[in-house]
Amino acid sequence: MKAVIIVKTLLGMAPNCKKVTSFLAEYVEGTLPEKVAKQFEQHIGMCKCCGPYFDQYRATINLIKEGQEVKIPDELVEHTMTFLRNNANFSR
Repeated sequence: MKAVIIVKTLLGMAPNCKKVTSFLAEYVEGTLPEKVAKQFEQHIGMCKCCGPYFDQYRATINLIKEGQEVKIPDELVEHTMTFLRNNANFSR
């Protein structure tokens, strides 16, 4: 199954990392179309970058909702910043 997802991603038939990060909020809010949400779940389930990033994203939202002050480990901050530098498209 992973091979199929990888091939679809390479052919542009499934979302890549940049695309997945562009609709994180919509996924969490439950506003993505079902087909796109399923592709998102497949991607984060197999991607070694997006899976942990999504887990952190969701955990951050939950912590904010709870209103707890949390010390974020420096390693986590650096991992997130590296991911964003490598995958974010800041040009408009």
